[in-house]
Amino acid sequence: MQYPVRESDVLPAAIPVLPKKRIDWNEVLLFINIASVVISYWLAGLTDMMSNYLTKPLRIVLLAVSLYYLFGLSRKQKYYFTGKNSWVLWVFVLGNLYVLPFSFTFLGSFEKIANLLPFLVYMNYLLVYLYRNYTPEQVLQKLMRYFNLIYVFPVLAFIFSGSLGDENIYGENVGGYYNNHYGWACAVFLATSLDLYRNRKELPLYHVWLIRIMIPFALVLLAVSGSRSGYVSVALSYLIFILRGTKINFFVKIFSVFIVMFLCLQLYGDPNSALNKRINKTQTQLEKGDERRELANLCFDTFSENPTLVLTGFGFYAYKEALQELNDKYNPETLRINFHNSYYELLFGCGIIIFTFFLFFFVGRTLVFFFRYHSSVYTFLPPVLLIPFFENNFNPGQFLFFPWFLIMFYYLHYTATTQTSPVLT
Repeated sequence: MQYPVRESDVLPAAIPVLPKKRIDWNEVLLFINIASVVISYWLAGLTDMMSNYLTKPLRIVLLAVSLYYLFGLSRKQKYYFTGKNSWVLWVFVLGNLYVLPFSFTFLGSFEKIANLLPFLVYMNYLLVYLYRNYTPEQVLQKLMRYFNLIYVFPVLAFIFSGSLGDENIYGENVGGYYNNHYGWACAVFLATSLDLYRNRKELPLYHVWLIRIMIPFALVLLAVSGSRSGYVSVALSYLIFILRGTKINFFVKIFSVFIVMFLCLQLYGDPNSALNKRINKTQTQLEKGDERRELANLCFDTFSENPTLVLTGFGFYAYKEALQELNDKYNPETLRINFHNSYYELLFGCGIIIFTFFLFFFVGRTLVFFFRYHSSVYTFLPPVLLIPFFENNFNPGQFLFFPWFLIMFYYLHYTATTQTSPVLT
């Protein structure tokens, strides 16, 4: 595996000028793939999930078209398999296939892996394609623009729902989305807005004004959403902005700290605010016990009583079947909740070896390269890596599935360079 050059040899990570060229339909299809997930959530919320009978098949057709265009129609097909770090994807896939026979529900796990694999192949080799045609910073710019333009849609949906005066929407379906979806969308939009606006010289004017207009609405929506993961991820992005930002005036940082403190105190002082409701619920969960933590503890106990399962896991999405068979303390009638945690799903589903491999090559590499090369000018990472702790994003239809994996594949193939030509690892 090729590692980047030293940070001192790298040009500042600023958004470069994109070359003018004809429409790249691979990029258009990527945008539509990401947007289809966000819009599917909206339609499902409006139709009580009935729209899924239509949107799920359409997303599969869209993926098939995207793969066909990427591999079959592009004139640059000869470059697709030159991404040296693509072996990481295939080792991860083979590892999952190796532990598949040990699953407590073979057909269920096979179906989940078969559903996931085409999306992973698509995103990996699309990144290979982008790196072949653009510099690393141009690729990152594109991804942030797509995320920003797509995840502003829930904010618009909330505005037009007529609920702007609500102080607390925790646990509610408003305008087609639930509160967590709003919190997650706001976190992604706010973090990428900060990054794009700080480097707005090459940003289209319409996008600059979109950010200016929508940021206040996104801040209000985040506050009333009561989304714990949204709060924490935005707070971490803000900390990166304060502590790591090298191109921000010191007085601007101090002023922003006072503004944030004032807003937080205003929310905390309102007993009806979503922030206080969320704090109270979290305290209750800590006192009485949280069902997700209880479920994880049962899985850890089962691992300790069956050591061989530490290596193979229960099977992808098979922990309920495993607990029913192996742990007398598990009662599916009283503990109906799922993990809602991508990392737990992988650990208990596939075992410690695949979990460690994923943490090292996907999550760890992303963290190391982001903080080494990009954290001085970008803050987008916390929502992308943290929110999967609160939702299982190994399902291609999940709200942040595409941002999570696209950013990890971006850093999997990333090589910092002083050259202006694309670099492919």
